Amino acid sequence: MKRILTFLKGHISEAVINARLWEIDNVFQTNDCFDDVPNQPGIYILAARKTMFQYPKGPSNGLSPILYIGTSNHLKTRLKQHLKLYKEAKEDFNKCTKWMYSRYNYIVAFGADLYYLRVTGCEKEKDLESKAIESFYDTYGALPVGNGANSYR
Repeated sequence: MKRILTFLKGHISEAVINARLWEIDNVFQTNDCFDDVPNQPGIYILAARKTMFQYPKGPSNGLSPILYIGTSNHLKTRLKQHLKLYKEAKEDFNKCTKWMYSRYNYIVAFGADLYYLRVTGCEKEKDLESKAIESFYDTYGALPVGNGANSYR
């Protein structure tokens, strides 16, 4: 398991993580970056490539590259929506003519790696996302910088 994802072990078994975790390095750099992502339910985690964010507590003095934890019934479709919004944020980054969700400005500024876990059986993607966010909060004392207050349950 990637060291930056060890916070997941608080609420998701390491066997589940190891069996279902997929990774895409430097995501959003090409239009076909999601070709191999299944269009099925799951959660995804975006981690900054070029920086660490300061959180109130946790390993490495509260530093983590995790910037967003999300969920979708259709991973590929949702990630393509993120790609579209990332491109809009990138185009507008220095002009600042429109407001974007902060997660996209973080991705433009620092790049991102993507990790995703598919759900299986009777498991619900929102329950898996809630476990991941709760585990992050328990570890770092805050939500990831790109998540809003309504992200949890």
